[in-house]
This record gives sequence, structure tokens and C-alpha cells, in this order.
Amino acid sequence: QVGLTLPSAAVTAALGPIAPIPTVGMGGLVPSARTLLDYVMATYPGVQSIGGVRADALPDHPSGHALDIMIGSDMGLGDAINADLQSQAGRFGIAYTMWRVAAHFDHVHVTVS
Repeated sequence: QVGLTLPSAAVTAALGPIAPIPTVGMGGLVPSARTLLDYVMATYPGVQSIGGVRADALPDHPSGHALDIMIGSDMGLGDAINADLQSQAGRFGIAYTMWRVAAHFDHVHVTVS
């Protein structure tokens, strides 16, 4: 089910109104993934959409530990997001990211612990 996820009240209070980013699979995200979602939405308004929980052969998405941050063809945005998230891995509990590898050229995949 596709929807719009609004930034949390704390993000809106700190930054003012932010346009919602289309989302899918937000139900069932673990708390660290939800925190990361808020951060990405507040920091990168150029993101096209964000996906979370979905069926997959690997456990990351079904368990609510992964987000797919869709950037379309904006490779510079993907580079910036990936570098930022890697530099803040400890803050967000990031286990790993995937970017510019097979099937990950239109989105940054991030898995949290």
C-alpha cells in the first residue's frame, strides 16, 4: 500500500513544514529504521520515494530493518545520501548500505541493526 509518510512532530517542529515523500511499507519498521526514515525525509527533499517492509528472499526488508531510498537518475544525490549515512552509521545503527552495485543504481539500500 502506497502512502505519504509525514515527518515526525519533532522534525516538523525543528524544521517547519516539509513536503511529504511518497512511501510504501512503513508498517513494521524497527525503531532505528523509523528514526532513519525521519532523518532522510528531513534532510533530502529530492528523494523520490522510500520503501520499507516488503516480501523478499533476504530478511532485511521483511523484518523491517531496511529502507530503499529512491533517487531516480540523480547519482549525485545517491552519492551524497550514501556517504552521509555511512558517516553516521553509529548514530543510526546502520549495518550496511548498498549503492552503485548490481540493481542499486536508482536507490540507496540501507539496513539497520
